[in-house]
Amino acid sequence: MNRIKLKLKGREFDFTFGLGFLGELLDALDISIDEVVGKLNRNPFKMIPFIMYSSAKYSYELRGEEADFTLFDFINWIEEEGGFTSKSVESFLVAFTNSMTKGVPVEEEITDEPKKK
Repeated sequence: MNRIKLKLKGREFDFTFGLGFLGELLDALDISIDEVVGKLNRNPFKMIPFIMYSSAKYSYELRGEEADFTLFDFINWIEEEGGFTSKSVESFLVAFTNSMTKGVPVEEEITDEPKKK
């Protein structure tokens, strides 16, 4: 399971990624993994706070704790920190993207042409 700790509005959050979180996220959004990227591109203003909130909330649930924040709190905190250009949001997005692509094998293109040396 992948995790990252980040501060948002002076408060440290543990964001969890991995199979469990991704499964919960897809169920909550009722979309496929392929559609996540499309929704992020179409409406990052809604998706980024929701994904961050969901990841932090999932971390609390893993510890058997109840989250003491709402999605609206996350929206406000992100906005107060400078929006999507804040270091915390940028770090989160890198970690989230890596969690979906890390370990995915890269296939080499197969062609009839010999490789150049």
